[in-house]
Amino acid sequence: MTKGRGAKVRIATLAAASILPGACQYMPALPALPSFGPQAPPAICSGAGLSVDVDFAAAGHHTCVVSPTGEVVVQVNHEPTVSEGLNPSPWFAFRVTAKEATATTVTLDYTDYTHRYVPWTSRDGRAWEKLPADKLTLNERKTRATLTLDLQPGQTLISGQPVSSAADNVDWTRKALSGRDFNEQKYGVSREGRDLIGFTGGGGIEAIVVLTRQHPPETSGQDAYRAFVERLVTRNDEKAFSFRGRHRIIIAPMPNPDGVDNGNWRLNSGGVDLNRDWGKFTQPETKALSDWILSQAGDKRVVAMMDFHSTDKTVIYAPPLDSPSPTIGFLPALKQSLDKNLPYAPDWNYNHNPTTGTSKGWALEALKAPGITVELWDQISTADARKLGVATADALIEYFSR
Repeated sequence: MTKGRGAKVRIATLAAASILPGACQYMPALPALPSFGPQAPPAICSGAGLSVDVDFAAAGHHTCVVSPTGEVVVQVNHEPTVSEGLNPSPWFAFRVTAKEATATTVTLDYTDYTHRYVPWTSRDGRAWEKLPADKLTLNERKTRATLTLDLQPGQTLISGQPVSSAADNVDWTRKALSGRDFNEQKYGVSREGRDLIGFTGGGGIEAIVVLTRQHPPETSGQDAYRAFVERLVTRNDEKAFSFRGRHRIIIAPMPNPDGVDNGNWRLNSGGVDLNRDWGKFTQPETKALSDWILSQAGDKRVVAMMDFHSTDKTVIYAPPLDSPSPTIGFLPALKQSLDKNLPYAPDWNYNHNPTTGTSKGWALEALKAPGITVELWDQISTADARKLGVATADALIEYFSR
């Protein structure tokens, strides 16, 4: 953990188990802090009645300066990486505390990277608003983004997506599965000692695997994951009962807690992309998760492994339709369901390369099951992300309860 981030492990978790429309309903409240004084969080820069800090879980890697007239420039940095280059996911999340109401600008300086995430703001970490387009200005190279803000006294959070800590998605999953005969298990620990938590429920001769947040900022994928899980366990009809009676459901809601809580763009705390480490298993997170999946699946036939992510468009990555898997026929059924039930059908990409180290490739090689990477557009609405999650769950139930 970096200096000044001790409060990250004390972030409040999700307050309600119900899923409500809008991303803001999923987010934990950050602790209220005074504007200034001995209890204020350690600032990374201050001046002109403003203070900027990163003392909360999932805050970004930032340094900053405040001009004498109150303009703020925040440098957006990525985590150390073992491999040269890093996927351009320039995540930012920081808190500005204002002594009094003021109009100012906050410029995000990406150095060699370009702006990707539309900024969101929040006063309490629970209710979030997307910054209007006319309040954002990019330089010609898109390496600097200037936000025009009317700050109120007290704290304002600014981030690339509504902030969602590692504890948030574990807690949401725990509450969503409460009373539904799921077992919670600690299947390992991360490099920094955080618990790796999984859930299993259902039974029978087959199994399905579900995970999300291998890559820290990808919260639109998490939105779809939540709708998917909720639909899978709450759909109330004969086919759904049959599906749950026949399938063990294996869920890993937070495979990369270090990366998430440290505000990383892409990697774990070891500087490795976990979704390029399946097969090599150089990191404790992927090694523990793969071992746990195999132990929980046992001799059951795994019908699919669903991995929810985010990127610059909504797209499904799946193995070729002629892959040697007994359940590969699910892919056309899934495509038909998504094409039919979504306002904008996702693109599809069919490929398989066992050497790339993705969960998708590992699933086909180790489980003989189609690994399906479900990528959600960064800027998709929560409602549309949820529709995709529901349609995916419905496709599974309809196909495998026949």
